[in-house]
Amino acid sequence: SSSSSSSSSSSSSSSSSSSSSADARRRRKDASNDDKTREETRAKLLATVTALDAKVGDLPGTKHKPHPTEPDDNNPSLADDGTAGYIVSADGSHMTFFGGRGGSEGAGFGLAGTAGGDAADAVREEAEGKRGMNAAMVDALLLHNKVRWRDETKPSRRVHIGNVHGGATAEEFARVLETRVRTLFPGAVPWHYPLDKRGRVDERRAPGTRVIEHLYLNDKGFGFLETTALEDVPAILALNGVRVNGSATRFRRPKDYDPDANPLVRDGSYREVFDRVFTAVLSDRVADSPAKVFVGGVDPRALTKLDLLEIVTSFGALGAFRCDEDGAGRCRGCAWMEYEEGESVAAKAIAGLNGYQLRGKPIAAAPATPRAEVSRDRGERRYTYEVPPEATPLLEPPQRVLAFSNVLVRGCARADRAVATEDTLAECAGFGNVLSHHVVDEGAEGADEGAEELDAVRDALFVEFARVETATIAAHAFHRREYDSRVVECRFFPLTEYQRMFGKGFPPRTVEEKQAAALKMMDFLAGTAGSGTGRLEA
Repeated sequence: SSSSSSSSSSSSSSSSSSSSSADARRRRKDASNDDKTREETRAKLLATVTALDAKVGDLPGTKHKPHPTEPDDNNPSLADDGTAGYIVSADGSHMTFFGGRGGSEGAGFGLAGTAGGDAADAVREEAEGKRGMNAAMVDALLLHNKVRWRDETKPSRRVHIGNVHGGATAEEFARVLETRVRTLFPGAVPWHYPLDKRGRVDERRAPGTRVIEHLYLNDKGFGFLETTALEDVPAILALNGVRVNGSATRFRRPKDYDPDANPLVRDGSYREVFDRVFTAVLSDRVADSPAKVFVGGVDPRALTKLDLLEIVTSFGALGAFRCDEDGAGRCRGCAWMEYEEGESVAAKAIAGLNGYQLRGKPIAAAPATPRAEVSRDRGERRYTYEVPPEATPLLEPPQRVLAFSNVLVRGCARADRAVATEDTLAECAGFGNVLSHHVVDEGAEGADEGAEELDAVRDALFVEFARVETATIAAHAFHRREYDSRVVECRFFPLTEYQRMFGKGFPPRTVEEKQAAALKMMDFLAGTAGSGTGRLEA
């Protein structure tokens, strides 16, 4: 019995050892086959990426032709792993391009310091932690995820370009933007342009990537660009208004942009990343100077910071921009800015922005600190963010009644006062229906309790409009204008106070008042209101 049991145990051990060795040989063979299969897969992926870069974005009948470029010492040619050129479509229109045709090559995937770099590190770490994954298999997996990252993040890396000058080519456009970022704001994108201890770009540590990976310009005045990394987009948006071939270019998100699809939004880091990169290019510290501009009266529900930026940069690029924002990124109503080209552009912007209708509501624009002295020492510069007195009257709650100051001057002849009144009323009628007006006569005297009220408005001209909207537009047009070498001040006046003080707007009560109103209406209908002749002719 004991001999039989020992023989059975020896036979089972020999069979188990032979089976384990066979399993080992089988695993080695499977691993070899897997390596061969993954090498073939990697080669196919490379071919697929090449085909995508060559075909995506081309329409039927499209012809690719080389576009001659003449870079000089001041505008060096950008490194381009595709070829700069232009596309002639079947309909005769053309589009210049820069970068690999058909879309981004996905260089942002694996770029250290960006979301793409973190995504690549996560894929690599997960792959290396699995058994049986060799270096070739990890590379193939990274390449696959690179293509996925490129395609999935493309809408979030895309920027619309507007107001493009017809003579600009895509390569010239890309050179201007890239050079501006590299020379003036390299610290905003350290993943492309790392800095040394002296604050200069460290070429030895630079990865060789660029902010603009791909750019198309249409001959109809617009185009699109794609940034290398998701974090590059705020740097481009901050360049709104930069002049290329004499045109103030506009950058914005495309209409089909979906914030929820942006990986930075999904992981909750978008706001922090946007503010950090955006302010590194366009500072939010606006120093007091004669070129500083204030914009107020913006409806908090209407515009975001970028919406307002797109509007104010229509006049030129900004050197600094500050906007009071709420938690959702909407402008709370006021902003301060400084234009790069100084006081001349600032004056032009104030004239264009003051009274500009934003979502049906006019905004106010004025010099923020017109009497400030510019100091060359940055340490002595002042940074104040207050509403200037010149804009305060326009930010009050709008009314139907406007009070004009400095149109009438105390002590002038009665005929001059009448001419000034007629001129003002004629201009007011150009904005809309004027219901009434009132001028406090120089010699008018009120009761003891009303004397102070009359003294306060004795030199004012009051005009009542039929609509608040009309009065608001007129106020922005008249305020701070000159009349006979005098600066006119215009402010809203409460309708109830106007009616109480001057008896305007009350219906006739006595028989005499009703008769006077009827006679006045007959004069008006006859076309000679106030003269009395219309009633006689009727």
